[in-house]
Amino acid sequence: MNSIAFGRRALAGGALSLGLARSARAQSWPERPVRIIVAFSPGGEPDILMRGMQPLMQEALGQPVVIDNRPGASTQIGAEAVAQARPDGYTLLMTSSTTFAVNPHLRADLPYRLSQFRAITQLLQAQLALYANPRLPIRTVAELIEYARRQPNGVTYTTTLRGGVAHLAGERMKQITGLQMTDVPFRASTAAAQAIIRGDVDIGFDGLATYLGLVRGGEIRALAVTGTRRTDALPDVPTFAETGYPDLAQGYWYGLFAPAGTPDAAVARILAAVQAASRNEHLRSIWAAQGSTLDSMDPDTFQTLLATESARWGALIRSIGLKLD
Repeated sequence: MNSIAFGRRALAGGALSLGLARSARAQSWPERPVRIIVAFSPGGEPDILMRGMQPLMQEALGQPVVIDNRPGASTQIGAEAVAQARPDGYTLLMTSSTTFAVNPHLRADLPYRLSQFRAITQLLQAQLALYANPRLPIRTVAELIEYARRQPNGVTYTTTLRGGVAHLAGERMKQITGLQMTDVPFRASTAAAQAIIRGDVDIGFDGLATYLGLVRGGEIRALAVTGTRRTDALPDVPTFAETGYPDLAQGYWYGLFAPAGTPDAAVARILAAVQAASRNEHLRSIWAAQGSTLDSMDPDTFQTLLATESARWGALIRSIGLKLD
C-alpha cells in the first residue's frame, strides 16, 4: 500500500471513529444530574409545576433532576444565571412568558438576551380571568363597562406585578374599551383577592389558582376568562371572545430553555422527557382542575409562539409608553 492510500484510509478511519464517538456521547447523555433553574420562589405555581414533573423527567432521563429556585427581579436573576451557564444541557431555565415576551420591551438594561438561549418547549398553558367584587351591580363584561362609564373616576383594578401579563391585560382592556381604570399594586395574588372581597378595589385580572375557591364560594365573581375556550374549572364563565372582546384573549405560559449552543441530542432528550411527563394523566388532571393545560411542543413551534407573543406585547407596551428602567 502506498503512503497516499494509507493516509486516506487513516483519515477515513479517524473520521469514522470521531463520528462513532460523538454518536456514543449523544446516546449516553445525560451522564450526570440535570439542574433546572426555576426563576420563581418555592411554593408558587411554577415551582409546583416543575416539582410535579421532576420525578417523571428523572425516570425518562435516567438521571436526577435538581430544582434550583432563583427568584427575583421579574425573572431576571434566574435568566442571567442560565445565560452564563455552559451550553451542555445540564443547566436549564424554567420561566414564564414574561422573561422573553415582555421584559425586553420594558427594560433596556436586561442582564440577558434572547439570543443567549435556545427554546426547548412550552410546559403549561394557563389563562387569566377578570374578577369583580360580587356586591357591585355587575355580572357580565358589558355590565362592567356600563358601570365604569357611569363612575366619575372609573374603576380600580388590582395588579401583582407591574409589567406582568395580568397588569398588561388591564392596560389592554383600558385601550380597547376606553375606560378609565386605575391600577392598584399588590405584592401577591392572595392580597389582591382579599382587596376585591373587601371592596377596596373593584376588579382585577389574575390567574385562576388563587381565585377558584373564592369564585365557587361566591366571595368573588368571575366575569370572563382570557382563554380561547371556556375552562372546565369554571365552565359557566364565558371567554372574552364570547363577550365581544376577542382581542382580550391572552393567557400565559411556562416554558423550558437552555443556553444557546446546547447540542441537538441534549435538547431532544429533554424534550422527550417533558413529553413523557406531560402525558401523565394524574398530573394532567391536577392542572386541568386549576384551569391550565400541560402542553408541550417542539422547539420550532415554541419559538414561533414566543415571537408572536413578543410582537403582541411589545406593540401594547410601546403604545402606552410603559418603561420600567
